[in-house]
Amino acid sequence: HWLSRLRSALRLLIIVLSGAVVIMLVHTLEIYRGNKYLDLRNGELPMTWPAHTNLAPTLILFAIAAANFLASVAILTLSFTRSFRRPMRSRDIYRIVAGSFGVVLWVTALVVFNLLDKASKASLGRYACTNRNVMSNGRFQYRAVCEEQGVAFYLAIGAASAEVFTLITLAVSAIISAK
Repeated sequence: HWLSRLRSALRLLIIVLSGAVVIMLVHTLEIYRGNKYLDLRNGELPMTWPAHTNLAPTLILFAIAAANFLASVAILTLSFTRSFRRPMRSRDIYRIVAGSFGVVLWVTALVVFNLLDKASKASLGRYACTNRNVMSNGRFQYRAVCEEQGVAFYLAIGAASAEVFTLITLAVSAIISAK
């Protein structure tokens, strides 16, 4: 069935996008953790992060992306079994409810990430973006964190959108099988 193939393609896209979000956020956390030993050049200020850097926005988006990645891998793996692919009305309802839960998690993570990042001057992304042009030994690290946090946010929007389209294909399949 073409909807099943479309769903598999969307699931692969979700795996790639959520995996990319996880990788980018892990890299920003590695930069945050590992930049204390950079050498100073002439005229540069030492790079410092706020004493109470707010990692909550990054960690929340990371957790949701990682959970979605693992769930998508499990769903794609299970979709190769015949019993999982077989349409069954009660199973369709469970799939739609689970898909809705995934969409709600993505939307929540994106909203919380955005709100917490804007609310805290010491959040990892906001602080890095504010200081990316400061002449410090860490300006390249600030720029990398700023850019990667932004890219991760937009990739997460893409993954959430793909999840919505997957949910739509599930609903259409359920309607077709009910007829």
